[in-house]
Amino acid sequence: MQGSLFWIEWLDRLDRVLTSTREDILSLSRMVNPRSLAVIERSQRQLSALTNDLRLLDRDVLGFDASAEPQNGADRLQQALDATVLQLGTLTQVLHANAPAARETVLAAIDSALRDSRYEAAVLLAPSRRLPKPSASLAPRV
Repeated sequence: MQGSLFWIEWLDRLDRVLTSTREDILSLSRMVNPRSLAVIERSQRQLSALTNDLRLLDRDVLGFDASAEPQNGADRLQQALDATVLQLGTLTQVLHANAPAARETVLAAIDSALRDSRYEAAVLLAPSRRLPKPSASLAPRV
């Protein structure tokens, strides 16, 4: 299990990978070239590595109130990332089949999955979802 510094580094890597993958997907909607498959496979590997790392991070560092949330924000982020990786795998199959209509549908689904992953990461960091820090004194200051 890793501490808060590892979360910061992990979230930074996640942001960079999600951003570059989204840019790659947008370029694929304009044109497919022989390098496209390699780009998608790289993005899929990077996101897979990030999802594996997410399983190792210490979720207690996030300080969520477990009684208020039936499902941890990190779990939802994990699910969103898993869905994104799955969608990227679907795209590689569609690119091999060379079906433009199917490619557009899959690209839209991947873009949606990328946005969902980014949203879940943002929600995970929302200050309103954190446990309140214990104060030194509960007495009002005069």
